[in-house]
Parts: sequence; C-alpha cells; structure tokens
Amino acid sequence: MDPLHSAIQQSAALLSRASRNQIDTALKSPIIILAAPRSGSTLLFEYLTRLHGTSWIGGESHQVFRHFPQLRVESAAVNSASLNERHADPKCRQLFRDNMAYLLRDHQGQRFIENPELFLNKTPQFIEKTPRNALNIPFLNKIFPDARFIFLHREPQANIASIIEAWTLGLQTGRFMTFPKLPGWDRPGWCFLLPPGWRDLIGGSLAEIASFQWQSSNQTIVDNLRQLPRERYSIVSYEEALTTPQSTLNKLVNFLGIKNTSSHKNFASELSTTALTAPCNRKWEKHRSEIEPLLTTLSTTRSSIDLLTTFRKSTN
Repeated sequence: MDPLHSAIQQSAALLSRASRNQIDTALKSPIIILAAPRSGSTLLFEYLTRLHGTSWIGGESHQVFRHFPQLRVESAAVNSASLNERHADPKCRQLFRDNMAYLLRDHQGQRFIENPELFLNKTPQFIEKTPRNALNIPFLNKIFPDARFIFLHREPQANIASIIEAWTLGLQTGRFMTFPKLPGWDRPGWCFLLPPGWRDLIGGSLAEIASFQWQSSNQTIVDNLRQLPRERYSIVSYEEALTTPQSTLNKLVNFLGIKNTSSHKNFASELSTTALTAPCNRKWEKHRSEIEPLLTTLSTTRSSIDLLTTFRKSTN
C-alpha cells in the first residue's frame, strides 16, 4: 500500500472516532526531546513516558515520517534528514498531526482513538522523541506551534565514543541503520540522523562521522532554540541527570507541568532499550586516540551549549 494512502486512511479512521477539537486537545503543547544520537535521550524518554499524566505514540515517530514521501531523504526536495517550515505545508501538517493522534496512548497503554473522551479526562502530556528531531525544529514548530522542547546534551568524548560503538555494531548487524544503501555513500548504510553535509564524510573514519553527528545535532539545536522564547525550552545535561537524578528530573517534571510523586533515585541505574553497555565516565578512553584530535573542532559548539544554558538559567 502507498505510504501516503496509509496516512490518509489513518486520518479518516481517527476522524470517525474523534472531533478536531479533541485531536487538538490531545496534542496540545507537546514536549519534544532534542538530542544528538547516543546522548541518553531514549533513557530519558522511556523514563518520562512511564510517569502518570504523560502520553506518547508507542515508539519513535519514524513510523509517521515514513508515511510522507516528500519528507524522505529519497525525495528530490530533501538531501538530508533536515526539514524546515516549507516542508510543513497545510496538507502535510494536518495529516502529520492526525497520524500522531491516531497512535497516541497514555502511560498505561490506553489509546486515544479507542475512547477520546475518557483519554482526555486524564489530560495527559504528549511527549515525542526521535533522533532526527534535532534537525527538524523549524518543521516541528510549524506542525506544533505550541510545542515545548527539552534539550538533552552530553559531553562530546563519551557521546562520540558511544556513537562510534553503535556505528560499528550497525555496520555489522544493521542495528541503528536508518538509511541502508544510501546513494553515494561508501559504506553499507548510514546510522542515526543524516545532517546536511554528510557527503563530506565519504572516506572518513567512524570517529570523524561520530564527531560530525555530535556537532551537527547540538549546533543545530542551539541555533534554533535561540530563536524561541526561553519559556519554550528546558536544558539538561546527561551527566547532570546521572549524578543528581532527583533534582534534574524534578526540574523536568515541573517543566512538563504534571503532578508526580515518584522517586527518581533509580534513574541513574537504569538502562534504555538501546543501551549497549552501562554508563561509565571513562568508557570513552579506549577511543581516546581517535577522539582527542577532533575535540578542538568542537569547542565552538561546546561554548554555544554553555552560553545557551546560562541564558536559559537567567530567567529561572
């Protein structure tokens, strides 16, 4: 079946059960997690969507993006996974929102489409996370004009080492491979998000690719969040979440605007479904010789993250 036809069918099925007003209410002020690959976003997402008062689509939104041929890298209008507001034309915007609502469920698994009125009585907060979101903030802002964002960042040494290890596994097994047989690419496929300029990495090392993905993701996030009102985003570091989970996650729960009384003390000991090994501050050292020569090229982005964090804190 044509993917776009599937999107239209899901929209029609949704509208047979829910009104436009109910759909808009279910998707009101979504929380969108922004992060580079392998920065702890899956762990954070899985943790938050288990809290009372939250909803999600049952996974990452790759399944929704695939319904829209014009949003794929294969499209002539897209040369990376980076999307802007021009890609969110009125038809795409409506169908995209409908497909999100069609999949929406609360933390207990109850689906919105099964009983919209009962679902909305709980007023759950919709949370969305997909790695490519880092490159799609203008597009998402057009789809969800009232969206709020959580920017999760991680120190480059550990983050890049984790990306290297995931790429190594991905090229061997296909896991983490988002673009198999990418035209013009010199490896079996591409793992994780695909930033503009990816062709410059042809012939590059895995460390160079990983560094490129870390920098592209974080710099793009910073550049786009700078253009939004400060109350529309919150910033947290992966290291902060591990060392002070209670205060960090209390801050995020407050940002979500939900009531939650559960303890966050076990957050640091949990592993996400995509984790390869347990967190360790020194794990990156086996890749030290590959990563250290690249760190000077990342200094501007590291400073940009620090400046944005300071700017955001000045309003608290």
